[in-house]
Amino acid sequence: MSNNKKKKIPEIPINETLPTVFVDNLMISTRSDGLNYLCFSTALPGGLKEEARMMVPMENLKRMIDVLCKQCDYFPAKPKPKGKSSRKTS
Repeated sequence: MSNNKKKKIPEIPINETLPTVFVDNLMISTRSDGLNYLCFSTALPGGLKEEARMMVPMENLKRMIDVLCKQCDYFPAKPKPKGKSSRKTS
């Protein structure tokens, strides 16, 4: 008997009534309780139009970002901390 049991993939029900929207902006606000507020919007001539918003726990958001980076083949570098310059002065 094989130790490699097939992993059951959960079936996700599809909601056929949800519209597909185009977004070109994502704003994320981090809360102190571990949740993140995500706001997706579209830039229009009159300004930004909010298309969708959701609350996502930090661990789930990290997994989502990881999936997005892998899908886009884009892995941004962590920015260097702002502080005193390491350059020596004479």
